Amino acid sequence: MTVGIDLGTTNSLIGIVDDGRVLLVPNRRGHVLTPSVIGIDMNGEVIVGEAARNQAVSAPGRTLHHIKRHMGERLTLPLGDEMISPEEGSAAILRVLRQDVARYTGGAAPESAVITVPAHFDDRQRNATVEAGLLAGFRHVRLLNEPTAAALPYAARDVQRERILVFDFGGGTLDVTCLEREGDEFHVAATVGDGNLGGVDIDGIVLDRLAREVEAQTGLDVTKDPTMEQMLRNMAETAKTELSDLEETTIAIPFVAGSGGMVHISVVLTRAELEDAIAPVVNRAMGITDEALRDAGLKQDGFDTLVLAGGSSRLPVMRRALAERFPVAIASMINPEEIVAVGATQLADSRRNGRFSLHDVVSGTLALELADGTCIPIVHRNQTIPARRTRVFTTVADDQVEAEIHLLQGDRPRAAENRSLGKFLLSGLEEAERGSPRIAVTVEVNADGVVTVHAGDEKTGSSREMVARARPRELKQPIRGDFQDWLRSLARRGKILLDHAPAGLAAEVSELVALAESSTGSAEQEYAITVLETLLLEITARAMIRGDTGGARAER
Repeated sequence: MTVGIDLGTTNSLIGIVDDGRVLLVPNRRGHVLTPSVIGIDMNGEVIVGEAARNQAVSAPGRTLHHIKRHMGERLTLPLGDEMISPEEGSAAILRVLRQDVARYTGGAAPESAVITVPAHFDDRQRNATVEAGLLAGFRHVRLLNEPTAAALPYAARDVQRERILVFDFGGGTLDVTCLEREGDEFHVAATVGDGNLGGVDIDGIVLDRLAREVEAQTGLDVTKDPTMEQMLRNMAETAKTELSDLEETTIAIPFVAGSGGMVHISVVLTRAELEDAIAPVVNRAMGITDEALRDAGLKQDGFDTLVLAGGSSRLPVMRRALAERFPVAIASMINPEEIVAVGATQLADSRRNGRFSLHDVVSGTLALELADGTCIPIVHRNQTIPARRTRVFTTVADDQVEAEIHLLQGDRPRAAENRSLGKFLLSGLEEAERGSPRIAVTVEVNADGVVTVHAGDEKTGSSREMVARARPRELKQPIRGDFQDWLRSLARRGKILLDHAPAGLAAEVSELVALAESSTGSAEQEYAITVLETLLLEITARAMIRGDTGGARAER
């Protein structure tokens, strides 16, 4: 059985196909939405979902929210007395979802999953999501872009050809994607996103309003009281939700200690006040929508269907802004909070019947660094994949016998301002005057989003090839938090991922894990971190390349 999973910033869902129909599996409390929250209870046990969310006010130091926003970052997050990586945190959520399916069906836990990710996620974030799936116990993982997942359920309609705009505004991210559908075949024309724009940012705006009111009446700085801050954050989220249906709501904050004793604070917030406060968020979202249209080469009246996904898309002000831009009805067959999981589950089932054909685009420009530190684009952002392009370069010095091939992702003119996806040295070049040798470099992106670079001297035949991926030593991203905590996290993850590595690679990982657990010198530890990070990336990258033959693949 292959399941479909929406691994969200605020909530996660898992689905199966039962008798030809998508069924979203309820958790132990009977709800299909599982809060993406993990915690440590009073007995030291890991808890996930509603139980973890419910203890957030009383035990903020033992509770973690919004882990998805940190995926792919070199940091550890505090969870009680332990520090864990974002991959481990997401794995805890995925593990519980997997167990929910086993409990619901009465069978074994599923080993294959289609997990959705924001369309704008880069290779580093996608690798981290694959790793989380492997850590959770899945043997086979396929990635699917969230906006594409949201469009899939509408393939069942009688309309054979249509243009679809997906506005996916979730708890932590925004993606806007333009697609064309012909029957069960989907072509992505363009996608633009922001990983730091979502419902939690609106919650933060309301939280600021409540915090100012508390400080004005009591003198209390909420930011220095984690328990009070979490309580107000919960109230802010509830108020935001209520104002999608009501014109005003009253937020009661009881028993706040002030200089004159206990104070009961009551704040009335109207929908108009909320909409005025979040106008910058709405404007930013509409700006991203306009950018997606420009990239797709389409006009505002060039769509047949507008699909909304994500709970934050329910906001009336967001719907009005979209209605003003697009003269089409909003497709509302499926709950926006559930539609991504439904699409992921449909794709999971289509692995048996081959129902859907997906054609996506490159999420970021792929470029090569030149000798002067600038870079030249090879495959452009929003180019349809699979894509392949070759450019011919030459030498910059007489009798030059080797050249560095450095692949980057980004649109900035300077190489240092973009993200490195890897580099290698091509030797064996023709010894000749500068400008004479011809070095053909081909950048290829396959249908699964895996990038390969091939370079060769046309005269000598010398060549090299590299599968591109973000490498730890080239990210220039320092470890955030304690060095030792990150090393311990790598060791824990390495032990679990041993089962997914071929024999030779598994032996290397075992040696590095042992070194990480026994080393005391900083030089040894730095070496262990660098090599372990590279090996874990190698395991997930191999899984990405294996695709349907057993492993993970990325369906953009």
